[in-house]
Amino acid sequence: MDVRLKKHFDIVKKSTLFKDHYKEVTHYTNALPIEKHMLRTILANQFNVASENKGVYLVRSGGSMAKPLIFPVDIEENLYQRELLSKELVANDIFTSQSRVLNLFSYNGMYRTAAIMDDILERCNATTISLGAVSELDLVYNTAKQFAATMIIGTPSKLTLVAHYILDNKLEVSIPKIMYAGEFLLKSQESLLKKAFNSTHIYTMYGSAETGIWAWASYENGRTSFETLNDVIVEVENPDKEGNGLLVVTNLLRKRFPVFRYVMGDIGSVSKKDNKTIVHLKTREPKSFSIESNSYFLNDFDWLYEIADRFQIQISNTKPKHIEIKFLIVSNSTNLVDVSLIKDKLGSIFEINPKTTVIKVQQVKEASLYLNPTTSKTPSIADFRR
Repeated sequence: MDVRLKKHFDIVKKSTLFKDHYKEVTHYTNALPIEKHMLRTILANQFNVASENKGVYLVRSGGSMAKPLIFPVDIEENLYQRELLSKELVANDIFTSQSRVLNLFSYNGMYRTAAIMDDILERCNATTISLGAVSELDLVYNTAKQFAATMIIGTPSKLTLVAHYILDNKLEVSIPKIMYAGEFLLKSQESLLKKAFNSTHIYTMYGSAETGIWAWASYENGRTSFETLNDVIVEVENPDKEGNGLLVVTNLLRKRFPVFRYVMGDIGSVSKKDNKTIVHLKTREPKSFSIESNSYFLNDFDWLYEIADRFQIQISNTKPKHIEIKFLIVSNSTNLVDVSLIKDKLGSIFEINPKTTVIKVQQVKEASLYLNPTTSKTPSIADFRR
């Protein structure tokens, strides 16, 4: 165990946010990982922005509209982390002073991804072309041509829509570099993006609202091996025989509002190279999934157990541009489930584009649920996207 964790835990125990949560924990090795729903409760009970005597940077974590997690960050600590990250991105030749970057991340509803990227790009002396995720596809294409963009950045969902627009309309554009974040990139999307943008390099970055952005990688052959900032400690909880387990993160740079051993919601492994921590992502945690850069967890849907005996969430691509989220509800009651009521409540939880993503609800028998042929288990989330 990294000795730095012990020193940081002393800071965490004294913090306003966590002093009650950890008051019975006498040693840092006994501090259990914190999941998003736990952090949401801690913030609701311990954080009051009106009582702060110094300004904070408020950033929304991707997830449920009904229960958004808004995390406070110290402004100076936040800017210092971005400065460290920017130096690494320049040193790795990801951004240069000649980069002209079309920014399609989100500025909407307290999401800060696009604004964060604008700041990082400017720290790298690059040119940012700030359009945002809601920009119309023809505007994205025309802007890319007008400013001869050398890179396009955004979530795979948005980048895929732009790529389809270019190919469907038989347009041509050359953007050498792509950067994505917020979702896993599917192999089918990789081929599509390279074809549409005539790109030769794909990059990605990794982090969260709670921990900031602290890792970067080249995407090669479906694998991402992230280099990380030295002040971020990544642990693997309950690793399997291949070393893959739940990724747990402690950011030593964040002291005013620290998070100790935070669960990222992803499965992966960790290795060392040239005294640097390398994170290898494998998949999402079985209890979570991502849609349009937002991460949703099974406990977002606990209220369904008041109606159903069990449920299964099935996610699939109905068409290359469309995603279907299907909730299969199993109830042994003789009464019919109110499907319309469930669908209305789900609509308040999900933040999606109805033109590309549809939510369906069906009451079914147990036998209709998907059964994994390898494990012979019925997963709560069945993600069929390819």
